[in-house]
Amino acid sequence: MLTLIIGDKQFSSWSMRASIILKEKKVPYREVVAGLDWPIKFTDDGLIPINAKDEYDLPKEPASGCGCQVTQLLKLDSTKLLKNSIVEHLPRVPILIDSDTGAVICDVLSISEYLEEGFKDYPCLLSDDVIKRSDIRVFSSHIHADLLPLMSGMSYANSFRKNDKYSIPEEAHEQLHETLELLESTLKRKVEKGWSGKFLFGDFSVADAMFSPMAQQIRGWSIEVESEEVNAYLDAVLNRESVKIYLNEAREPYLLLDETAEDSPAWIARHYRFWPEINMIHNCEKDVFHIIENEVGLSLFNLAVKGYTRDDIANTIAKEYNVKKEIILEDIDSFFTDIHPNKNVENDLNVVL
Repeated sequence: MLTLIIGDKQFSSWSMRASIILKEKKVPYREVVAGLDWPIKFTDDGLIPINAKDEYDLPKEPASGCGCQVTQLLKLDSTKLLKNSIVEHLPRVPILIDSDTGAVICDVLSISEYLEEGFKDYPCLLSDDVIKRSDIRVFSSHIHADLLPLMSGMSYANSFRKNDKYSIPEEAHEQLHETLELLESTLKRKVEKGWSGKFLFGDFSVADAMFSPMAQQIRGWSIEVESEEVNAYLDAVLNRESVKIYLNEAREPYLLLDETAEDSPAWIARHYRFWPEINMIHNCEKDVFHIIENEVGLSLFNLAVKGYTRDDIANTIAKEYNVKKEIILEDIDSFFTDIHPNKNVENDLNVVL
């Protein structure tokens, strides 16, 4: 049985690549999400909220993949195969675990090669044509290793948020221009070779899976693309079923936020994600967290996340706790004022809600 450990779908482009490859291979697998960039230290004795980046037990951010705390990954691993594996030395997602062979792989191209070698009865993403296969590998390696300024300067995570394309650094702009030229020349070469299909080398391949987050970045950052052929290719990638489903799930937190009235309890609450083990809510865009220490506060937050209005929340809580609605309304206003995303907060472990 295969297990794929990935990061949050709205944050990790590397996880997207591995997930698309597995979906396109049509190999059965289960997916586990390791929450990224939580202000939490995972220890053998439990979870500890932390205030400073230097308190994280994180490796130096890898060039490929998203760094994670080893203890977090070990806690997520029901197969128990991560212990004493290479992941203990290179803790990053995505991670593929094969419980049948004991293999543990924490690199997206290595995951692809493992699937091609070990699952030959499933769809091939490298092509049977020797020239196509070598081209796919070279292109995929380029995406894997050569585009760090573009990946960071025009990030995948920010492609789902409000962003400003004029804030993209010059080095990232240069790589974007080079990448668009590479797409155009690759698509032209495909025609010259007589390779049919909508994708870079004809049929959908590992190269397209590797590029798929960048297609989202180009569209999400509102980059103007002059080439009709490149635009058609970007549309083909983003309309691919595996890619479309993944990106819809990645967009969900932002869509929920957009559909709520600004400053409403739902709008405020939906700026946060929730870690139930220690009742932490975390605004990852501003890297601000709060610990909710009482049951009523948790109820207020959970109802707001579901989309309840201020009045609906008050009616529900007043009935559940047999308290006057007027008192609950004051508590609601106080609670959501304290966690409003526009409020300047310095995290302090002694300050809880």
